[in-house]
Amino acid sequence: MLKISGSDMPTPKSVTYSQNKLWSQNTGRLDSGYFVGELIAVKKKYEVTFPPLTTLQLSAVRAAVNADFAAVEITNAEGGTDTVTAYFGDLTVEAYSWRNGIKYAINASVSIIER
Repeated sequence: MLKISGSDMPTPKSVTYSQNKLWSQNTGRLDSGYFVGELIAVKKKYEVTFPPLTTLQLSAVRAAVNADFAAVEITNAEGGTDTVTAYFGDLTVEAYSWRNGIKYAINASVSIIER
């Protein structure tokens, strides 16, 4: 399940989940090799790949991810639902294919990154 700004998106073909640690500005290694810094947040990132999309579906995804920030609801790795305010990486589309006279976008993908 994927909703962006309350709108249902096509069900993803796959989602790669990651949690990214954000460290303070003074983070790094000392001359002794000892690591210093302060963990300030852990943010979620979702790499979403869609199944073949019609041009209409692709247009809906493109419009949703062109926002600066948006409310996102997505099924998480445990089967629950994450609700985050997010921004989006570049929407990429691998190729187009014709099947039964309908044009499809293949392997459309986008990164959804918690704000």
